[in-house]
Amino acid sequence: MSEANVLELSDVAVHFGGRGGFFGGAGAVVKAVNGVDLAIGRAETVALVGESGCGKSTLSNAIVGLQPPVSGSIRIGGSEVVGASPRALNDIRRKVQMVFQDPALSLDPRSTIGATIGEPLKVRGIARGKALKQKVAELLKEVGLRPEHADRYPHQFSGGQRQRVVIARALALEPDLVICDEPVSALDVSVRAQILNLLVALQKRTGVSYLFVSHDLSVVRHICDRVVVMYLGRFVEIAERDVFFADPKHPYARALMSAVPEADPVAQRTRQRFTLSGELPSPANIPPGCAFHTRCPLATEICSRERPELTPRPDGARVACHHA
Repeated sequence: MSEANVLELSDVAVHFGGRGGFFGGAGAVVKAVNGVDLAIGRAETVALVGESGCGKSTLSNAIVGLQPPVSGSIRIGGSEVVGASPRALNDIRRKVQMVFQDPALSLDPRSTIGATIGEPLKVRGIARGKALKQKVAELLKEVGLRPEHADRYPHQFSGGQRQRVVIARALALEPDLVICDEPVSALDVSVRAQILNLLVALQKRTGVSYLFVSHDLSVVRHICDRVVVMYLGRFVEIAERDVFFADPKHPYARALMSAVPEADPVAQRTRQRFTLSGELPSPANIPPGCAFHTRCPLATEICSRERPELTPRPDGARVACHHA
């Protein structure tokens, strides 16, 4: 593993069912993640985008060891997650933390936020007593809250403030990587920019890396360094942010971009649309060849026969498409 990377994924696959399971009939295998490779560098933000059901959250759970993959390698800070012993996995998890979609469900309503933020420090024996209280106060200040807020309960805060508490807890152990799983989708539009700006400021101050999971490209555009587009368990396009938003190449990526509204009403009415037909196929019955060919307006015979691999393009993007 390169020392410049905090996360490296190699041919990671996560499947469910397969033994007379519950998905799609007896013996059906749900290929939620189907062989992906990715590296995230230090102080880098990589956005993972795609429709609901494409495998984004499953991959996030596999990275932190909550869902074991059926194959592949996941390395965090040089340590292998796949097959790690419970003790080794406990040490690895200090390097990676998660921020979930709904802060109200991420916080114990019976615990003060001071106890919530301080819990990982206390459990790992990093700080206790006066030192713990001081560390919690510092973390609250870092996320834009006041030290006296430590004695309050989650219901006494707004949604944006609760998400700040969750971010403070995630940063308590000074992780190398934070996985942000739809961290602003449950918040009011007016609050989203504040949380995104906070994440950017914290990254500049601490050097933490983010895997930012989202379906909202308008949000992704303001925080990421690279964009990874996922469809039915595979990556179909990987590109630097400016390259991606200037010219998305995969038809699925172009369709996602078409769904982002324009602020200018004239541009909104006149811009070219790239629409899809049909529904997202079941991951228990992925179409042969290019999995996207059943919905793609550019599909030809080769698309139903041969699966395209991620291929480098002159501008540095990598795209899995026969016609991109």
